[in-house]
Amino acid sequence: MKYLFLLLFSFAFPLGAEVISLESGWTFQEEGRKEMNPVLVGVPLVKQGYAVPLRGKYRLKILIPTFPESSQAIYMDRVHSADQTFWNGVPVGTTGSFSPDYYPYWHKVRYYEIPNSLLKQGENELVVDIECRETQFRCGIFRSIPFFGTQDEIKDKMIFEDVNQILIGALFFGIFLQQAIGYALNRSSKSGLYLAGTAIFFVGWRLPSINKIHFLMINPEILVRLLFFCQFIFPVFIMLFVHTLFDRRITKLAIITFFFDTVLAFTQLFSMAPDHRFYLVYIWYILLAVKVPILIQLLVRNYKKTSEAIVVSLGALVATFFGIADVLTDLITGKNAYLTQYGILTFLFAGVLAIALQSARTRKELRNLNESLEMLITLRTQELHKQYKLLHDDLVMAAGLQSKLIPPMEFKHQTLSVASVFMPMEKIGGDYFDYYIHKDGSVTFLLCDVLGHGIAAALIASMLKVNFLEIAPKVKDPANFLLEMNLKMLPVVEKNYITAVVSHFDLQQSILQYSVMGHPSPYSMNVVSNTLAPLGGRGPIMGWKKDIFLETFFHQLSPGDRFFFYTDGITESQNKNRELYGELRLREQLASGFSLSLSELNEKIKKDIRNFAFRLSDDVTYFTIDIR
Repeated sequence: MKYLFLLLFSFAFPLGAEVISLESGWTFQEEGRKEMNPVLVGVPLVKQGYAVPLRGKYRLKILIPTFPESSQAIYMDRVHSADQTFWNGVPVGTTGSFSPDYYPYWHKVRYYEIPNSLLKQGENELVVDIECRETQFRCGIFRSIPFFGTQDEIKDKMIFEDVNQILIGALFFGIFLQQAIGYALNRSSKSGLYLAGTAIFFVGWRLPSINKIHFLMINPEILVRLLFFCQFIFPVFIMLFVHTLFDRRITKLAIITFFFDTVLAFTQLFSMAPDHRFYLVYIWYILLAVKVPILIQLLVRNYKKTSEAIVVSLGALVATFFGIADVLTDLITGKNAYLTQYGILTFLFAGVLAIALQSARTRKELRNLNESLEMLITLRTQELHKQYKLLHDDLVMAAGLQSKLIPPMEFKHQTLSVASVFMPMEKIGGDYFDYYIHKDGSVTFLLCDVLGHGIAAALIASMLKVNFLEIAPKVKDPANFLLEMNLKMLPVVEKNYITAVVSHFDLQQSILQYSVMGHPSPYSMNVVSNTLAPLGGRGPIMGWKKDIFLETFFHQLSPGDRFFFYTDGITESQNKNRELYGELRLREQLASGFSLSLSELNEKIKKDIRNFAFRLSDDVTYFTIDIR
């Protein structure tokens, strides 16, 4: 495949005659020695009898018969590891740095421009001073034969070399986008997500090998870490893709290899010597060798079961062949031929096809399943409609019963007037209020809020009604009233806690007594002095525990007094932006309603709540009491 790309682009970008190959005539002088020995370029120095660490100079005489009309350049591909290049004794470029601040920039191409002012008609001298301190590198001008010629022709050659990597990278990135977008739109399978991860991490692996990347002045250490991190992590995604494609449980051995791969990958993100990075690569090779039989075993188990297993198996076979060839080439020659990318590309295309086959089979199965379910759904819908009608009728009946349990509080008694509003969130609710007129003319009011709403809360509210009818005639003190009710409700209340407020209006003594159990404090107003303030006092919630302390609070009644009792369904009502109605809005409504009658004030608050809240999030109950 690689040679096919090269052949195609050789027609589009032919190398001009102005570029010459600098293959022969090289000598090398090791630092500290006088002799200059003939050497080959494109062959590592360690294969020519030299040992690392090593520093020395390549030399070459270049004959220029006629003075060139355009600027010239030298291209030496990648050099192990740091170099400084001279043309006729003048430095024209350097990559990496020498000792004592040694830094190997082994993955950057050496492209150096040569000003015309340095060129001589006739013999010119090229000197490449190199240093290599890594035992795992081959050292020197090892990768290919250097070229010399016009800048434009040399750049065309570099583009010619980059095009292959860019096309491969574009194909990988295209697969990543296709699978990532597919998973984002349809999260039915994670196999597409892992296939997308394989593609993008392989792009990250190959990106630092593109010549043009190094002209962007990206920190070389970032490129090195990116290269090794992506190289170490992408096999994990390959294995995860195959496992999720066949819905197979990952074995412990595979999990162990994934763990070590991940640890090694993140280790590569830290600064370390190049030798150490390559030691970790050898460990990665071992982990890769462990994964191959795991992958083969997984494919063999599913080979005859699904068509996608056959497709993935063929892709894995091609990828394994290219991968082994790449590893052997790297170990034997020290030159990475980048064969793995063609195998992985084939595997990814096989993976895309396998996912498509799986999706097609799944859609067919779903279509058949839908056809078989349609009749069942129709029958079940009819049955559910019956059950819904029965439930609806029961709820309507329950709502009617609850309306009878909660007395309509629209009455006047001596100097006291009261008006109430009850808005259950559903047909029935968990709020309950009631009153009892004693023989001496005093009146006891109860307002309760059961945690939750619906049938369960309504049943507890009905128990409150029974207990109220029993306690109210004999107990006037609000605290004692709530204590006795708490004891009665404690055995039947588990998770449905209750808040309550009891108030006792002694109209002869002009005294209000009240006690609170976890309930919002009532508001006290006076329509004569236009004052508004919440009544003080707190207490624990009902149904929490047996032994509690409650206090009865007192408030002197005056003509013009108005009291507002409510449940937190008002203040916790929300609008479309999830903003609460809150205490402030309630206070504003109460303060602006001093001149209104009880019914008008209640209706004003009810209308404001409905305008504010797009739907009720809890039962809303409140009543207002006036003292003339």
